[in-house]
Amino acid sequence: MIDERRRHDLYTRVAETFGEQEADTLMAHLPPVGWADVATTSEVRTLGVELRAEMAELGAQLQIEMSELRSELRGEMAELRSELRGEMAELRGEMSELRDSIQRTVIAASIASSFSTATLVLAAAALV
Repeated sequence: MIDERRRHDLYTRVAETFGEQEADTLMAHLPPVGWADVATTSEVRTLGVELRAEMAELGAQLQIEMSELRSELRGEMAELRSELRGEMAELRGEMSELRDSIQRTVIAASIASSFSTATLVLAAAALV
């Protein structure tokens, strides 16, 4: 394996033999690490294919999860609508009962008022 010391020795030897500019050119074309660490074109292509497959799988999973969430949301909305309709029906029933109670109270008050007025009129007529 080539380490930095060996790379420096090579640079020094090439610079002594051919000059610094040529040594710089040569070193620029050598990989900064060992050749085992350099990826080949086919490895990069394979990695690209694998990444695309993973992305497609994740996309499909995301669509499934979004569809499930949409279904859950629709179900919950339907349930809330049903509950709201039930509560509104209860409220209508309570309002109807309240209206009937108020009507009975007003009728009873009107009858009592009429009897009181009739009693006062009869009392006044008796006094005259």
